[in-house]
Amino acid sequence: MQPLEDDLYTIPEVAKALRVSVSTVWRWIDAGRLPALRVGQRRIRVRKQDLAIVMQPFTDQSRKEVKMRKSPKQSIPLYKMSSNEAKDQLALIEHIRSLNEQILERRGGKLLPPSWQDINEAREERSAQL
Repeated sequence: MQPLEDDLYTIPEVAKALRVSVSTVWRWIDAGRLPALRVGQRRIRVRKQDLAIVMQPFTDQSRKEVKMRKSPKQSIPLYKMSSNEAKDQLALIEHIRSLNEQILERRGGKLLPPSWQDINEAREERSAQL
């Protein structure tokens, strides 16, 4: 019989064996995807045989599941506006456009300068003071 220690891995050892980050291993443990054991008050260990739980063959079905999860269209619920809501939204857009035109007219058609120039000048002044 092998010693019990040979059958238990630390979190960094699990990460190295599976070629993932330590934070990924912790996420799997927190999500319940990877069983872990508490040894004493502070030590967490993973059984060698439990590593097979997170390692599954990659099939065409699992490829489809990954694509479905990554698709942003799947995660955003569709909301159909009523005709009144659509009219209100269009009126709001027109109002914003007219405000934008008024501001540009007051400024003589000139846009505001980019703010990064002011930020850089303020940084240079502060650096000179220090």
